[in-house]
Amino acid sequence: MADYVYTTPTESDMKELASMMRDEDRREIIGAIGGNIEKACLRSLRLSECAYICKRDGVPMAAFGVVRDNPFENVGQIWMLATTETAKHKIYTGKWTLKGIRAFMKDWDYLYNYVDKGNDDTIKWLKWMGAKVYPPRPYGLYGNLYHKFTFGESE
Repeated sequence: MADYVYTTPTESDMKELASMMRDEDRREIIGAIGGNIEKACLRSLRLSECAYICKRDGVPMAAFGVVRDNPFENVGQIWMLATTETAKHKIYTGKWTLKGIRAFMKDWDYLYNYVDKGNDDTIKWLKWMGAKVYPPRPYGLYGNLYHKFTFGESE
């Protein structure tokens, strides 16, 4: 039986995750902030108030967390970065990410981020988890089309 572990990620975990990241997530990072994937993963970890990594038999599947927007508001930018392992375990991933969102929403009033317009599987997954997904608009370093998505109260 597979051994699934959720824990706080280390910098080493995030570097390994960056080397195994799904192409869709790579494209999102490059379009939004530029091309250094490992640096983006480490930055997400360092800025997060809470972050977790899921490993299956010691291999990273996904990491996720929340970065606070403003010290006076309970609003955060949620992120999830997935490896190619995630797609191999869709039922497990779906079940536990939904539980994770519900747990985050106990501590946060409003979570948001942006997803690349062409990332159809992620958009479908976000809607399944209850996110409100907005029409695409230019976003990021290159002005590519991204959908804003939100959990919780609207702005």
